[in-house]
Amino acid sequence: MLGYIDYPEWRRLIEDYASLDDLLMRNMKYALSLIVMIGGGYDESINSVFLRVWNGLTGNEGFIEDVHALAVQYRRGLINNEDLTKSLIDLLSRRRFSLVDLIMMNNYLKLVNDINVLDLGLAIFYENPESILLGVREPADLVPNKLISKELTIDLEAKCSVVKRTFSVHLSRQYTSNIYVVDWSNPGLIPYSKFAMPRIEDIEASDPVFSAIVRFRVRAVSKVVGKDFILTLPKPINIDTDTNYCIGNVFVSLPQSMGLGDYLSLVSRLMSMGYNVRKSPFIRVDDLIENCVGSSGVK
Repeated sequence: MLGYIDYPEWRRLIEDYASLDDLLMRNMKYALSLIVMIGGGYDESINSVFLRVWNGLTGNEGFIEDVHALAVQYRRGLINNEDLTKSLIDLLSRRRFSLVDLIMMNNYLKLVNDINVLDLGLAIFYENPESILLGVREPADLVPNKLISKELTIDLEAKCSVVKRTFSVHLSRQYTSNIYVVDWSNPGLIPYSKFAMPRIEDIEASDPVFSAIVRFRVRAVSKVVGKDFILTLPKPINIDTDTNYCIGNVFVSLPQSMGLGDYLSLVSRLMSMGYNVRKSPFIRVDDLIENCVGSSGVK
């Protein structure tokens, strides 16, 4: 297992399920900041720590039970990818859920089966939280290939108070592409913004994965495709990167909060698992793809 907790006061790599369960029992909110990079084989029982934490966060028992049933059926080979895809589309069409439920659903599927909705050719997009806080709505027509659209509410902290905001969530079909972005910067949900470009006057304007999808029609996944891939830097750090990093067609987007120690540990673990890892000097995956496509490293 490889995962990353992106919590403001506690950011670090997680490498085993015992440590993960211990952390979740100490603070349920860690589950909302969890990004599962490599999962599979987690406790499938209805009484697992993760499901108990999920229920404690949302209390949406019917939705949790449905996701649990699908995860177990998939793990035991009773349903395949196509069956799971259809069932999840149906589930999201008819069930009530929150943004927290969607985060937990993706993480649970990754923990049990090492897949989330991205690996099924789907994508969940939600409005940029910073725009929501300002009360500015993102145009829904920015989102490609929509299947289901819903209006949800979320409580956000603003000026030492909690405000309720309405926002949109969309389930979409992904593009068919031979360029893959392994999204290890989001828990299977991608925020969208009216700004498709990476920056406006050096200010981050869009999520790198959303930008890559819009600009290059890439295929986002949560599992590494093949053995060769190119990592983004999590942030500006003093480290030697590879000179000839534009190899292959698989790019990995890492959390920009990840520190040097966790980054080096991640690279070491991945290489020990037989992956050919190239370290690029780019922080945003869309910038990295533009550079490698432009240099004819990717076809």
